[in-house]
Amino acid sequence: MAIPKIQHEIMEVLGRLPESLQLQVLEIARGISANRPVGTPVADLLALSGSLDAESARQMEEAIEAGCEQVDPDAW
Repeated sequence: MAIPKIQHEIMEVLGRLPESLQLQVLEIARGISANRPVGTPVADLLALSGSLDAESARQMEEAIEAGCEQVDPDAW
C-alpha cells in the first residue's frame, strides 16, 4: 500500500530536521490527535433551528455580551 503524498512529504521534511526538532513535531502531532474535538452532525444542529423563542434568545445574547466580551490582561 502506497503512502499518501502528504505523509511522504512530511516524512521527507522530518528527515531533514535534527532529532530535537523531530521530537517537538512528534509532541505537537500527538497533542493535535489527542485533542481532536468531536463534532455534532449538521443535521442535528439544523433540527434546533428556530427552537429558541425571542425572549430566550435576547437573554442568551445579553449573557454572552456580559461574560464573553471582556479581556483579562492577566490571563495571558
